[in-house]
Amino acid sequence: MTINSIGVMSPGDMGSGVGGVLAENGFDIWTALEGRSDSSKERAQQQGIKDAGSLDDLVKKCDLILSIMVPSEAVSFAEELAASVSRTKTSVYFADCNAVSPDTGIQIGEIVSKADIKYIDAGIIGGTPRNGAVPKFYASGPHAHALAELDGKGILVPVLDGPIGRASGLKMVYAALTKGVAALYSSTLMTAQSLDLFDDLIAELEDSQPGTLKGMNGVNTISTRAFRWIGEMYEIAKTFESAGATPKIHQGAADTFTQIAESSIGHERNETIDRTRQLKDTIAAILIDADGQE
Repeated sequence: MTINSIGVMSPGDMGSGVGGVLAENGFDIWTALEGRSDSSKERAQQQGIKDAGSLDDLVKKCDLILSIMVPSEAVSFAEELAASVSRTKTSVYFADCNAVSPDTGIQIGEIVSKADIKYIDAGIIGGTPRNGAVPKFYASGPHAHALAELDGKGILVPVLDGPIGRASGLKMVYAALTKGVAALYSSTLMTAQSLDLFDDLIAELEDSQPGTLKGMNGVNTISTRAFRWIGEMYEIAKTFESAGATPKIHQGAADTFTQIAESSIGHERNETIDRTRQLKDTIAAILIDADGQE
């Protein structure tokens, strides 16, 4: 079938950006804002995403639903979607685009298969179109061709041969590196600050590893993303463990992101972060928890 109308759940930083760029490319883009925050409503409005109201009304309007949310909500949303499709007696394609393990992706497929839902396993690599990025939506499974209709329309959709779980797996091993390194950078800088060695470490990196230091500067904005990455680290740990590798590296990364999310600046988002703050001040703020205790 031809995909014309697309539902995006939910309109966060990535979801709203994807919805906006798809709308610009001629798709009819909807979301369900019933019970959503004012910031979600504002992002949807900014990106030209229309509000269907309830999830039931959303599935009636859409050919394809994209789930783009924090990993901890992925399974519960799949359950809600299956119930809604059964209740409304509709039929829809559904792409779970969340950072979940292949096992979780398969579980989601089993949940939605109980309703008239054609499931696509997907994983996003890249930044939000809100910042000018063109993310890749890797897709796998027998219905991946439906998501591929979006290829070149503000996003890229490479289709992987093989069963459900391959797209999720690729996302997991990719994020294991990118976000795992971000956790290592963060914890290293936090430890150096606690040992009163921050300036010494930076001086040595400037001399011997300037490329590493350049990458470390990304920690300066990590407060806006840490809360989203906690669940992702647990999904990566689950992936590693099922493949016979240690899960402990990314369980530790989850601890680091939890500490950042619960720090005095863990509430910051892209719209509210202090972009004048220096890296050393960011690390000092991370070491203070939300209650003001070091």
